[in-house]
Amino acid sequence: MERTEAGTPPDRATRTARVKHIVFFAGLFATLLGAFVRLAPALASGFPVNDGGLFYVFVQEIQAAHYRLPLYSSYNQAAIPFLYPPLSFYLTGLLSSLTGTSLLDLIRILPPFVSILTIPAFYLLARKLMRSELAAAAAVVSFALLPTAFDFMVVGGGLPRAFGFLFCILTLYQAAQLYATGQRSRLIATAVFASLTVLSHPVVAWFMLYSLAILFVFLGRGRRAFLNSLAVGAAVLLLTSPWWGICIARHGLEPFLSAFQAGTRSWSAILAPFLFLQTNEPYLTLQAVFALLGLFVSLRGRRYLLPAWLAAVFLFETRLTATYAAIPTALLAGIGFGDVVLRGLTSVQSSTTEGDPEPTTDRSPASTSHAPAVAGVGGWVVLLATAYFLVYMLIAAFLAAPRDALSQSQRQAMQWIRSSTPAGSQFAVVSGIRLAGIDYVSEWFPALTDRVSLATPQGYEWFPGQVFDSRWDLHSDLQDCVHREVHCLEDWAARGQSVYTHVYLAKDSSFVGDTGEPEGLYRSLLGSPDYEVIYNQEG
Repeated sequence: MERTEAGTPPDRATRTARVKHIVFFAGLFATLLGAFVRLAPALASGFPVNDGGLFYVFVQEIQAAHYRLPLYSSYNQAAIPFLYPPLSFYLTGLLSSLTGTSLLDLIRILPPFVSILTIPAFYLLARKLMRSELAAAAAVVSFALLPTAFDFMVVGGGLPRAFGFLFCILTLYQAAQLYATGQRSRLIATAVFASLTVLSHPVVAWFMLYSLAILFVFLGRGRRAFLNSLAVGAAVLLLTSPWWGICIARHGLEPFLSAFQAGTRSWSAILAPFLFLQTNEPYLTLQAVFALLGLFVSLRGRRYLLPAWLAAVFLFETRLTATYAAIPTALLAGIGFGDVVLRGLTSVQSSTTEGDPEPTTDRSPASTSHAPAVAGVGGWVVLLATAYFLVYMLIAAFLAAPRDALSQSQRQAMQWIRSSTPAGSQFAVVSGIRLAGIDYVSEWFPALTDRVSLATPQGYEWFPGQVFDSRWDLHSDLQDCVHREVHCLEDWAARGQSVYTHVYLAKDSSFVGDTGEPEGLYRSLLGSPDYEVIYNQEG
């Protein structure tokens, strides 16, 4: 038989090359689809989507300090220790200074743009970790359209998280290569990307740490891999020391310990791995089903890396668990869709078509790309199913993308507050959004008004004594007053020992009924002799 120079039969070499091209174009196509669902909300909005007020102030303060690390942040007039990993803030500030682009526009556009870059980075990781080229291609498409892979990345508050997520994925890819080859270049790349992750976001850095441990257990092992891991750790400590060394010298270790302990785990989190709700898909949870199939296939094949990785996320994460579960979930979904659904449809078609040849049973290394199965994915039923799943996931991702942003009328109101109220004013900000993590009104309020919002928890992670958790609960209790009388507001202030001088209502359907008349707290405040309306505009 004629053989190629590499010793591979020509037909197999051709199939392998074809599969590689298919996977490459699948990654390119996934990047384009992912770019659409990530950029669309930001381009349609004139203001950063959802939150970002805290980081907006951080960047301003770094610029005002001439790019020296500030000692404290003035956000919410709270004297917050400036301990947040600052890389993304420095990059944003420098980009604004060099190009003249406003900070608000950069905070609106940079997070989704960086999130787009995570797709080709994930493509590299999937190609390295997956045994099947078809599953790798499906995993990349899954990651591009998985809502939890981008919903908290593309918002204004996703600025440091998006950078951290990108560097983290590149770290994991380089680490997998390091454990496979032991090359010094891979060791250096792993250390550099890991350092950039640490300097971008604290929670992503924690996710990276135990993910690297998972990769070491399943891909590394051995003395050489252990020594390489120690070398990476030492290099990361050295490269990041200018940041954490200054912070510890200024504030000690207590703020870091407080931030690490912030956030609580609910009992429902114990059930989350069994319910597979971490994909945040509207309507049909197709990706969750594909990932569940991939989980069982992995367990059946005694390939435990991805199941262990997913379990570790649910075990070690207390905040945004679904976000960090996106990587192993997308990889499992690739297995479920590529190796189970598509192959199942192909096998059914092959077995019901007269005269079709028997499917190959070749298990040699050259067949690990599963080229015969890819070649068989030409039937109209398979194409129809693939098109349906793809269009459905695209629509689901588009619908699940965050779109809420501070309205023009609210921004005008906050500017009025900044210029027309006493500097020492303290506000009870009632937005009607009970979950503080997505209450963009409460987070942007201190940034745009330079006034105190008594219930805003952002930035308080760095305070001792579980101040963050207390303020988180304080915020939820305040928003519960939306549909109640004014005594609810006053009871809230008494419980939290909060003295407010003003009440800010973000008027929407929570405050105004179908007839346009005030309801709940809004109506009660208007009818109370103890309160006076000083600003009342649409929104």
